[in-house]
Amino acid sequence: MNCKSKKAKRQAKLRAQRRQVKLEKQRRKRKDKEYDPRRYLTRNQKEVAKRVLDGQVTMITSTGWAFFERFLVFLQEVGFFEIIPVDGAQFYRQMISVALLIMTYEVKVLLGISSINQIPGRLFRDRALLLLIGYTADQLVSGFCCRGHEDKQKPMHKNTLADAVEKLTAKEVEYILNEAVKRLAERRVFQQSAGHCALDSTDLETTKHYTGAGKKKVTVRKRDKQGKLVEVVEYKYGFKLVAIYEVHLRLIVAAKVVPINQHESNFTLELLQQAIANVGEGVIQVLLIDRGFLDGEDLWTIRYTYHVHFVVPAKEDMAVTADARAFLKEKPDGEYLFVAERAGQGEKQEGQVKLIGVKDVISYGQYGDGAHQRRINRRDFEANPINVIVVTEWEGKPHQAGEEPVFLTSLPVNQPLEVLDVYDLRSLIENCAFRELKQGWHIGKFPKKTAEAVRAHVFLTLVIFNMTNAYRTEIGQDLTERGIRRQRLAWEEVNQVLVIAGEYYAIFDIEELLIFMGCEPEICWRVDPPEVRRRYGLEASAIA
Repeated sequence: MNCKSKKAKRQAKLRAQRRQVKLEKQRRKRKDKEYDPRRYLTRNQKEVAKRVLDGQVTMITSTGWAFFERFLVFLQEVGFFEIIPVDGAQFYRQMISVALLIMTYEVKVLLGISSINQIPGRLFRDRALLLLIGYTADQLVSGFCCRGHEDKQKPMHKNTLADAVEKLTAKEVEYILNEAVKRLAERRVFQQSAGHCALDSTDLETTKHYTGAGKKKVTVRKRDKQGKLVEVVEYKYGFKLVAIYEVHLRLIVAAKVVPINQHESNFTLELLQQAIANVGEGVIQVLLIDRGFLDGEDLWTIRYTYHVHFVVPAKEDMAVTADARAFLKEKPDGEYLFVAERAGQGEKQEGQVKLIGVKDVISYGQYGDGAHQRRINRRDFEANPINVIVVTEWEGKPHQAGEEPVFLTSLPVNQPLEVLDVYDLRSLIENCAFRELKQGWHIGKFPKKTAEAVRAHVFLTLVIFNMTNAYRTEIGQDLTERGIRRQRLAWEEVNQVLVIAGEYYAIFDIEELLIFMGCEPEICWRVDPPEVRRRYGLEASAIA
C-alpha cells in the first residue's frame, strides 16, 4: 500500500469521526427540545375576540376537527408528547423535528388515510388541524424547504413523511409503544382491567417486492376447471404482527413485527415479559392463548415464573387430548371430574353448552421446565399435572366422538363453564383488534416497500389505536376534563372556525364571528347573542 492510499484512508477516517461527533451534538440538541403542539400558539378566546374587533387577524380557516383539541389535551395529560421526541438515529439531515413528523403520521392514521399519496389532499389542506398539532402559520405558507419538489407541496412533500417513517429504528418505535402503555398504566387506566389478555398473531401480507419480507408455503383448497376441490400449494409474502391484547380495555399492551415465515411461539415469553413491564405486576392474571403458541415449557414458565394463569386449546395429535376425551365415559365425582351445562335460548339454542372439567391430568409430558424436558425419555419420568376441559355439546349439537374440543388450563376446573367463558374472550383480539386494525385503521397499507417502513407504520398505528381507545374510557375522559380545567379552556359544542391573531388562537362558531364583526344574524340557531357578548366581555355598543 502506497503513502497516498494510507493518507486518503486516514483523512476519510477523520472525516467520519468529525461527522459522528457532529451528529451526536445534533441528537443531544434535539433531545433537549420538548415537543408541545401548542408551544407556538396559546388558546385565548377573549383576547382573539378583541383582536377580531380591532382587525388584528393573522389567519382564519374552517375546521371540522375542533374536538381533536380535546384529544390533544388527553395526550398531554398522559405524557404522550414527552415520548415522541426520540433521538432519530437515522435522521442525518433534519429540518423538521422528529416529534412533529411522528405526530403528523399519527394524525394521518387517525384520519383513516390509507395511502401516502392522499396526504396532500386530505391532510395538508386541513390547515386548522396542522396548526393544532404544532405547525406554525409560516410553515404552512412557506413550507420547510425550498429545494426541489418540496417547494411545490406545503408544508412538506408527501415522500418526506414516508421517508421519515422509514428512518425510525425498531428500538425507537418499540420504545414509543411500550412507553405509551406505561404512561397509561401510571394514570391508572388499567385499574379497570379484569386481568384477561389474549395472545395471538395475524399475517400482514405484501408482495414479494418488499425488502425484508418473509415467505411461507401454504396449502389452500380450490376448485379446478371441472369443479372439483383440489389442494394447491401457494406462497405468501409479508410480515406477522404478534401481540398481547387487554380484551376489556381493548389495548395492545405488547407487540412485535416479524417476517411472516417466523413462528409466533418463538416470541411468547418475550412479549409477556414486556407486557408485564408495561402494565405492572399483577395486572395480567389470565393469558388466553391461541393454539399456535402451544408449548409445554412456555406454559410452565408463564404459570410459575410470571405467575399468570393460562387457557389454550390442545392439539388433536396430543396424548393429553385423547386422555381428556376418555374421561367422558367416567361419572363425575366432584373431586377430580366435574360436569356443567348451560341452557340455550331460542330455536337455535344460542349459548347452550355442555362440558366437563378434569383436574390433574398427567399425560402432558412436555409441561415442565427445561430440566423436566430432558427427563422425558427416562423410565422414572413423571409428568406434571395439568387441568383440562372438554366440550361435548355446543348450541344444541353434540360433537362427534373423538372430535370434542379440549382446552388445557392452570385455572381451577370445578366450575368449567367459567373457564370456557373466559377463553371465549380471546375472540376479541381477532374481531376488535386485528380486524378493526386492518379494516378501520389500514394497518396493512404501508408507506414504503421496506421492512423498516412496515414496522414503523404498524407500531405507530398501534400507538394511536391505543390512545384512542384509552381516551374513550371513563378514566380517559376524567383525565381530559382535569386538563381542561387546569388550563382553563372554554369549549363549545359547535366549533367551526379557527382564528389566529398573533400568538393566540381561538375556535368560534361562525355565528359568534359574525356577532364580533357587527353583522349579527336576525336568527341565530346555535348561539345566544347576549350570552356571547357577556362571555367575552364585549359591550353591545362596542360591537355595533
